[in-house]
Amino acid sequence: MTSPVRTELQRARDWSVALAAALDAAAHEVGHLARQLATGWPDDHGREWAERLLTLRNTLERDADAAVRLGLQVERAADEPTDLPPPGPRLGGTGARRTDDERGVRIPRLDERADG
Repeated sequence: MTSPVRTELQRARDWSVALAAALDAAAHEVGHLARQLATGWPDDHGREWAERLLTLRNTLERDADAAVRLGLQVERAADEPTDLPPPGPRLGGTGARRTDDERGVRIPRLDERADG
């Protein structure tokens, strides 16, 4: 794999790891706030808001897990060899071989059959 591609994949993996860490931290903080809210506001409204915060925490945890999975997929992609051609124009060789024997300009017609 070319160096620029590997560099981009490394950046994507690092971003994914940083995103997962930030989402985990946010989920932990939201869970802490939900516990504090449930303790300090013990009526129905407090329970409702605590449930909303716990739902948000669960969503953040799922998103953090998805970011970790993305990072693992990117890491696997960086390790796989690929047959991509190098960047830049592809120039013809000096062998002077034709790809087929037809010569000249061929104009497509509406009444031609696809099989030739």
